[in-house]
Amino acid sequence: MANETIVAYLDLLAFSSHVRENLDDALKIFRNYTKVLETKIADEQRHPSASYSHPSLQNLAMKKAVSSFNYFLPFSDSIFISSGDPNLFLKQLGSFALMCFTLTSKQYQNPSDPSNPTKVTRRISGQKLIEENLYPTVFRGGIAIGEIETIELSGLVNNKPKKITNLAGKAVVKAVSLEQKVKGPRIVFEKDLYDKLDSSTKIYTAETEIKDIYELLWPCFIYNLEEGYVYMAIGEFHRLFLPALNLWKAYNHTPFSEHYFKFVELVISGTLKVFDTLGHRDRAVEQVMELILTYQLEHKTKHLLKPYI
Repeated sequence: MANETIVAYLDLLAFSSHVRENLDDALKIFRNYTKVLETKIADEQRHPSASYSHPSLQNLAMKKAVSSFNYFLPFSDSIFISSGDPNLFLKQLGSFALMCFTLTSKQYQNPSDPSNPTKVTRRISGQKLIEENLYPTVFRGGIAIGEIETIELSGLVNNKPKKITNLAGKAVVKAVSLEQKVKGPRIVFEKDLYDKLDSSTKIYTAETEIKDIYELLWPCFIYNLEEGYVYMAIGEFHRLFLPALNLWKAYNHTPFSEHYFKFVELVISGTLKVFDTLGHRDRAVEQVMELILTYQLEHKTKHLLKPYI
C-alpha cells in the first residue's frame, strides 16, 4: 500500500559534459559520493549521535549522518533518496550535498590553472607525473512529498537475474519535474513540504524566484550554528565562496556560466539569510562585502547582496 513519504531526485550537474571531456575522470564523481555515503554510515556506526553527552554535539552528529535515508538508489548520473522524516532528512541531505562538494573543493580555492580549476597534476609511483580532472560533485535536484510505492523488479546483472529496488509514484514524478525548474546546483521543493518544517530546519531554506518554490541552502551546512559558535562560524564563508567563484570565472562565457554563477549566488544569499535569521546580519554582510571587493566583483554587488544593502 502506498504511503506518504519524502523523495529527493538528484542529478549530477554537468556530468554529460564531463563524460564527453574525460570519461575516466567523470566516473570518479560516482566514487566521490559513494565515499561520502559510506563515510557517513561508518561514522554513525562508530559514534552514534546518542553517544554524545552534550545536546549540541548530538545535534551536530545527527545532521551529519544519513539515518533518515530509507532508500538511496543511484542510476547513471541520478540518485533517488527517500525518507519519512522531513526535518531530519533536509538537514542530512544538505550535509550530504555539502560533503560531496568539499571533497574536492580545496583544489578550486587556489588552482594552478585558473582557466581550468579542476585540472591537477600528481606524481604516481614516485616518478611519473599525470594530469587529471577533479570535477566538482554537485547536484541539481527536486524534493517532493506524497505517495510512493517501493517495488522490487527483476533485472539482469552480468547476465544473471537480480532483484532491483525501484520507486514509483506522484512524489517521484514531482521531484523530477522540480529539478528542471532551476539553474545551477540548487535543490528545490514546494510549499507543501516547507509547511511541514520546523524553525530549526527553515533556517536552511529560502524562497526562490519562482512562486511557492523553496530551496535547500545546502552550502550553509558548512557553518557550525550550535550555541556559542554562531558568531565565529561566518569565517568559513571563504571556503565555499572562493571555489564557487573560481569555477564560475573558468566557465564564464560558456553554456555553463549561468549554472556556476547561480552557485556563487547560492553561497552568498544562503549565508546572508542564515546569519540574518540568527541575528548576525551585519557581521555576515561585512565578510561577504570584503571578499566581493577583494575579487573585484563591485559591479555585481547590488545583485549579489540584494536585499541586504
